[in-house]
Amino acid sequence: MKNIVIYSPYPCLVKAGDKEMTINENEHLSLDAIMPIYVYPTGKTKRYSFMIDFNILNSQFYSIIEKDDRVLVFLIDGLLSQNVDIFSFRYNNIDSEIEVSSHEITFKTKEHKKKIYIYSTPKNVECGNFYHIDYSLLKFENGSILIAYNVKNNSAKQFKGDKIELKDNGFTVQSSKNFYDMATWEYKIDKEGLKIKDKTFAMANQKYPFELIPFQFMTAVQNDDTSMITSLLSDEILKKIDIDNIKKYFGHIDYFYMIDYKTCFAISDKQNVIYEFYLKENKIDEIVDNRN
Repeated sequence: MKNIVIYSPYPCLVKAGDKEMTINENEHLSLDAIMPIYVYPTGKTKRYSFMIDFNILNSQFYSIIEKDDRVLVFLIDGLLSQNVDIFSFRYNNIDSEIEVSSHEITFKTKEHKKKIYIYSTPKNVECGNFYHIDYSLLKFENGSILIAYNVKNNSAKQFKGDKIELKDNGFTVQSSKNFYDMATWEYKIDKEGLKIKDKTFAMANQKYPFELIPFQFMTAVQNDDTSMITSLLSDEILKKIDIDNIKKYFGHIDYFYMIDYKTCFAISDKQNVIYEFYLKENKIDEIVDNRN
């Protein structure tokens, strides 16, 4: 088996055979092909320990991709699916429930069931529904998470922000993360489902170093911030391809991690992709990926 590199956005202890190694936040370690590998997250945030199974490329805890002579393992930080408080709903003859415990949230219908693991204890949990979308709003010390569950097709979406507010048939998400003084997304839910109604971005009045341009660009792509996307691309790229095709090229980014300043791992449209960025005069002049 090829050499293994594990990238982690949070501090953890890694056990492989008789070896024990630590990874600090946003760092990585390289090791020989030793199995099994167990990961024990550390720090203030409560998380579950887990085993890396190389037969499973995509897990709620990690994603695996092969590149050159290495196997790259990206640990995923977030909220991805046990039971005390029960909330019941009914829409168009579909009965559904949300079961909430200190560590898990379970969305259920007669035909489907989806579990979401909670990695830290929220201060408050509020559950409800809009049409065929059941939701659970979790408020923590340092932000909020809303999980929207479609009872018709058993799918769930997660929204994170500094502040999430429920509105009539929808909600707003506000975040000052990364390069924004404030970014606001307004979502509407109707009989057709969940859709974005409006989004606004207030840029931080600050110049960032050359090395942060690809990270800034991927943040803009993930947030669908057209203005920032175009501002970071060279004129040569923008002459060759329009913004709609650029968005289509990247697809929906669920998660990304910068391996180094110009190399990015991303889960795009449920596929593992590595992007390489080449810069010229503080602009992105070329983008390549590992797809065939």
